[in-house]
Amino acid sequence: MNKILLSLAGLALMIWLWSEYFRAIPHLEQSGVLKNFALETEGHFSGQYQVVAKRYYSPDRRVSHPAAPVVGHFNDLAYVSNIDLLLAKEDFSASSQAQTVDFEQTQRCYQFQVTSGSSLAAQQVIANTLNISAIAASEQIAQRLRRVKAGQRIVLHGDWVKVRSASTGQYFQISPHPLPANNCRIVRVQQLQVLD
Repeated sequence: MNKILLSLAGLALMIWLWSEYFRAIPHLEQSGVLKNFALETEGHFSGQYQVVAKRYYSPDRRVSHPAAPVVGHFNDLAYVSNIDLLLAKEDFSASSQAQTVDFEQTQRCYQFQVTSGSSLAAQQVIANTLNISAIAASEQIAQRLRRVKAGQRIVLHGDWVKVRSASTGQYFQISPHPLPANNCRIVRVQQLQVLD
């Protein structure tokens, strides 16, 4: 029994190490990313936020080429952006009301539920939160995104972008939920600073 527990603990440690230090984070300095995706800038993005949650995404295994984007035609957003950050405005995240919200990031956006007894309205949560699918402008930004943790305060600078597949011309939609379109967006991150 002890051997099984030790084996499981070792496996858990290896998975944690992989997710923290070795997971491949795509960035725009990779030729394969630029070859397979086209970005269209929609405007400047910047702000100071509290990170509520971070989630990694893998390409959908139903795509025709579930490998690295360097070799062919790829049609999954995770090949250009595999990290989503759920962000909250600082004054909202510092309030005790924010603790009464349960967030979930099962897809490339977020859902939330306000706990019973809370005086917080859903519109207040929507107005103070944002989910970004982050595209790293460089390898350095990709490494910084990897190290961001929930609870940290960060400053972000970049651009709102639309992403289109170079092979099909199809635009990627990331908001399947009934949230306003501006709450789930794709951002090309040019600068990232962790404040604490």
